[in-house]
Amino acid sequence: MEREIAVLGGGSWGTVLANLASINGNKVTLWMRDESNIRSINEANLNTRYLPDYLLDENLTATSNIEDIRSSLFILFCVPSNSFKEVLTKAIQHINPDAFLISATKGIEEEGFLLMSQILENETKGHDIGVISGPNLAQEISLNQLTGTVIASKSRVLQDECIKVFSSDSFRLYTNDDPYGVELGGALKNIYAIACGIADGLDSGENTVGMIMTRGLAEMSRFAVNQGADPMTFLGLSGVGDLITTCASPLSRNHALGKLIGKGLTIDEAQKEIGQTTEGLKTLKVVWEKAKEEGIEMPIVNSLYKIIYGKESLEGSIEKVLGTDQPKDVEFSR
Repeated sequence: MEREIAVLGGGSWGTVLANLASINGNKVTLWMRDESNIRSINEANLNTRYLPDYLLDENLTATSNIEDIRSSLFILFCVPSNSFKEVLTKAIQHINPDAFLISATKGIEEEGFLLMSQILENETKGHDIGVISGPNLAQEISLNQLTGTVIASKSRVLQDECIKVFSSDSFRLYTNDDPYGVELGGALKNIYAIACGIADGLDSGENTVGMIMTRGLAEMSRFAVNQGADPMTFLGLSGVGDLITTCASPLSRNHALGKLIGKGLTIDEAQKEIGQTTEGLKTLKVVWEKAKEEGIEMPIVNSLYKIIYGKESLEGSIEKVLGTDQPKDVEFSR
C-alpha cells in the first residue's frame, strides 16, 4: 500500500530515511532549503552535498515548499535541534490532522528542557507521536550495511506503520514503549562521544575508551531515571547500542569534534573544521545546567563543561575529562 510520506530535513540522516521509505513503494517528499541540492535530487537522484555517491529512488521528490507536505500521513522531522521549532512553526498549518508525527532529531531544547517529541506534543494536538533513534550512521545505511533502530511511541499503530514504511533487509526496526527514554538516550550519548573523541585525540588506550563509555552509560541512565525514563531502555539499541557506535566511530561528528579538541584545537577551530551541526555541544550545556539544578552526579559532564565552556586546559590528560566519579560500578544494582 502506497503511503504519502514527508521528511523534513535534507541532511544525510533525513535523506537515507526518505530513500528507505521511497524504495518501499511510498510517495516521499523530502523538504529542504538548499535549492541547488533540490535540483540535484530531482534531476540526478543524488544528494550531492551530503551523500554524493548514494543513488536515490525515483519516487523521491525534493522540495523547498513546505506546503507540499499537506497530504502526507507520515511526517518525519530530521532537522537539527536548534532549528526544530522554527521548521515546525513553518510546517504546522500544513500538517494533515490525521498524520503521524515522528522525531528523528537527537537534541534538547534549552528553554524548558524539552525533547523534540515534547515540542511536537506541545505545539500540535491530536496526533500520534513517535521517536526514531539508535546507532544509525547514515553513511553506513547508504551502503546497505546491517543497521538496527528503535521506533518508540505510546501508539502501537504508529509503531507497526513505521516498520512497514522504513524496514528493509538491511535496516531493521525494533519497538519500544518509552519514547522519552529512547529520545533522551539519543541526545545524551553525544556528550560521551565528544569525551571518547578527546581520548582518541590524546592517543589514550582502549581501556580508557571502554571506561568512558561505561561510566558514561551510568551517568546517562542516572540522569534519565531522575527525569522519569525507564532504566531498562538504556540496555537497548537507543541506549548502549547508540552510545557504543557514536563513541567509537570516526564517522560521528561528535567524536570527530572531540578528537580535534584532544589534538589541541580550540572549540571554535574544531567546529569550523567539522563544518556541520554538532548536537553534543548544545546538549552538554543544557544537561549540565539541569544536572546542577537537580543535584545529579555527572562527573564527565561536569569536566567536559569546564573544558568546553569554562575554557579550562586539558593539559594533555584524559583524567581531566573523567573527573572524580563514585566508586559504585553498576548503577542500579543493590
